[in-house]
Amino acid sequence: MVQPLFANQRETNLVSTTRLVENVLHELARGSHSIQVSPIPQVPTRTPRVLRAWRVARGSAVAQVMMIEAADFTHLRVEADVMTLDGKVDRPALYAHLLDLNGSLCGAAFAIAGDHVLLVTERSTLDLDRSEVRDLIDRLATYADEHDDALVAKFGGALGRT
Repeated sequence: MVQPLFANQRETNLVSTTRLVENVLHELARGSHSIQVSPIPQVPTRTPRVLRAWRVARGSAVAQVMMIEAADFTHLRVEADVMTLDGKVDRPALYAHLLDLNGSLCGAAFAIAGDHVLLVTERSTLDLDRSEVRDLIDRLATYADEHDDALVAKFGGALGRT
């Protein structure tokens, strides 16, 4: 039995969004954004439902761009490990500072995963367009590069790596 062309809307969405993300990443890598892009075949991440992933480096920050499985449609998640905490970090002071910083960020937020401070943004891929993909990746990589060194200088710990 022949299936209609768009019978599996989730799979079609995944394929088209993957192409869209790859095109945007190539565009960013070619531009004046000083971004290095590489695919990640096996993603070492805290998000177990990763379908596709790429690494994006800007300055001292490294982010992962991931297509993750979700109940509705695939989601595009961009995540940067901005710092790793050690025993000398004043966590309550750092956490208060991160909450303060969250109020100044657009479409992204700081989060904690064990001893790691992350910057994250995530969106459903339903009706996602090129400008949104570019903005999610560019904004998060920029925020991560702007804040990683300053946070480590102020609170201790080490620069994070994803």
